[in-house]
Amino acid sequence: MSNTTKVAARLMAQLLDAEGALTAARREEARTAGMATRAAARAKAARTAAATARRDLAKVEATAVATNGKGLLAATRKADTRTAKAEQLTATAREAKTTATLARRAARAAARRVDRLGRRAAVAASRSVEKIAARLGETTLTPAAEADRTLTADELPAVEEIETHAARYADFDQRAKDLAKLADAEKVWLRTLPVGIYGGVVITRTPGRSVLDGTQVALDYTNRFGQLPPRKATRMTFKVDASALLSRTAGQALAA
Repeated sequence: MSNTTKVAARLMAQLLDAEGALTAARREEARTAGMATRAAARAKAARTAAATARRDLAKVEATAVATNGKGLLAATRKADTRTAKAEQLTATAREAKTTATLARRAARAAARRVDRLGRRAAVAASRSVEKIAARLGETTLTPAAEADRTLTADELPAVEEIETHAARYADFDQRAKDLAKLADAEKVWLRTLPVGIYGGVVITRTPGRSVLDGTQVALDYTNRFGQLPPRKATRMTFKVDASALLSRTAGQALAA
């Protein structure tokens, strides 16, 4: 293994670790953000209750002479208790906000590390591929896809067996397509949710990995070499059309 390949492998390993750390940081960010929001709401409610209690105390104090101080002690105690509670919850909310801020900064730092390692790993992998290509010269790096093995005439099964497998395939394929559509619809709905924790569900959004820009590669080849980028063969497209079989089966079922 060349030194360039070793560097690329090491960076890829670091990138995987960084992505794991980013996922954990995103979860912590969502958790602390939720705690800060709830703490702020509790503190706001407590401050409102304390303000109401102080207004009630002021009213009682204003009529204390006329009522011989009736209710003054209870109103004072209520105002003091709610004021102390509001101060305590406000301090707790400030701490929760500070914790959420630190978690958010940690998540951003983790995201920047993933981006930085991703770029470095991409550059190292590109250099490694260039060196391998230079060594191999015109040798094809990826062999052409092998063709499917097909049965000989002597190995062919009975038509009934072929129709049985084709009918099963058509049924399974349709069910899989229907389920995939339902799953896509649920995913579209879930993607509207912001990052956060909803009971046992954790919604996160992690930057995706970079992919090779085929258009830019083609332009670079044209500019540097005056030729099209190399291409390779793909597997042959395989398709099973059992529509006639299904129509015949449905007709037989109706006739029965």
